[in-house]
Amino acid sequence: MNANPVIIEDDVLVGGNCGVYEGTIVRERAVLAAGTILTRGTPVYDVAHGVIHKAEAAGSNTGPDAEAKPLVIPAGAVVVPGSRAITRGRAAEWGLSLYAPVIVKYRDDKTDLSAALEDLLR
Repeated sequence: MNANPVIIEDDVLVGGNCGVYEGTIVRERAVLAAGTILTRGTPVYDVAHGVIHKAEAAGSNTGPDAEAKPLVIPAGAVVVPGSRAITRGRAAEWGLSLYAPVIVKYRDDKTDLSAALEDLLR
């Protein structure tokens, strides 16, 4: 009950100390930089396309068809750890920020070359 799988598709490069947790799908050829943490409840900021990727709650239908949608990292996305400033309340006064994974670009020839080098080193 409430167990959502983690799915990591083909040719995904996962850097050291990454965490990919329940309710997350990482599409093919994505790159997760070292230290990236992905959970169903963590929004991912896609600066390359100007969108925010989030999991979706189950619809208003409470029957067996009411499934929640997982967090989906798009194919070829390059995800790095980042932060987001808190803009209200005491946290803003203290200059605090929260962890926020960021898609900085999508795979290109340079990224593919780095991935090939990683494979050779193994």
